[in-house]
Amino acid sequence: MIKNNRKKAVAQAISTAVALGWVIMQVESAQAATLTVNNLDDSGFGSLRDAINTATSNDVVEFLLGSNPSTITLTSGALALAKNLTINGPGANLLTISSNNNFPVFDISDADVKFSGLAIAGNFNAYSSSNLTFTNSTVSGDNFKIDSNLKLINSIISSNNIEINASDVVTLTDHSHLVSSNNTVINTGQLIVQDYSSIGTPNGITSGTNLGLNNNGQINAGGNNLGLGGNITLTTPNLILRRVPEPSAIAGTILAGSLAWLTKRKQAAFRKPKV
Repeated sequence: MIKNNRKKAVAQAISTAVALGWVIMQVESAQAATLTVNNLDDSGFGSLRDAINTATSNDVVEFLLGSNPSTITLTSGALALAKNLTINGPGANLLTISSNNNFPVFDISDADVKFSGLAIAGNFNAYSSSNLTFTNSTVSGDNFKIDSNLKLINSIISSNNIEINASDVVTLTDHSHLVSSNNTVINTGQLIVQDYSSIGTPNGITSGTNLGLNNNGQINAGGNNLGLGGNITLTTPNLILRRVPEPSAIAGTILAGSLAWLTKRKQAAFRKPKV
């Protein structure tokens, strides 16, 4: 009888240990992993492409490349992303990811991706309602085209052509800029400029040829917690605004701060005709 009880106790202990081990494994698998890039190769172990391909959703990619400025030059195609990732670079002055404009640097589909401390040199694509955040980063290339909500934090997007189709919101904060030498089109529910500071350059949008804002909701130039009003600075020779609910309103409701229209040429779209 005693032996049977001992056998039952041992069996129960083993069963409990197995169950506990399974739970621990599930918890560990749910935690985000950090993958480290330690070389500048296009592919192979330790490369950025390998880290992205190895990562699972919500993982973090970091870099261990030394203290000198470095460039990862892609040769075998764009970095394809279809999972939620955070990619933390050492600083936009220390790491550039380039495709030599042979193809997009990143090709993102249906993913929430956060970039930090990177310089991206080349075209950039994002599709299928992704969500992108750039912090202390720059993007430069011929085309920046995203079907994505976008948040810029102390970051600059500079491209010949910029097209943003955001289902909800485009946010510029902490001296961020959208700069296009040609055309800029922004379709969004809200355009928000916030955390303006009296020090440095305000947030803004500059377009060399045409700027189109198709706004379904609000243009919000909010102040920061110091009470400083925000500024939305739009610089373009030709400006197209859509969704004007009444003659006195421009593309939604301006909630706070000021909206400055700067035109460098004489072709202002709403210029009064000569009598």
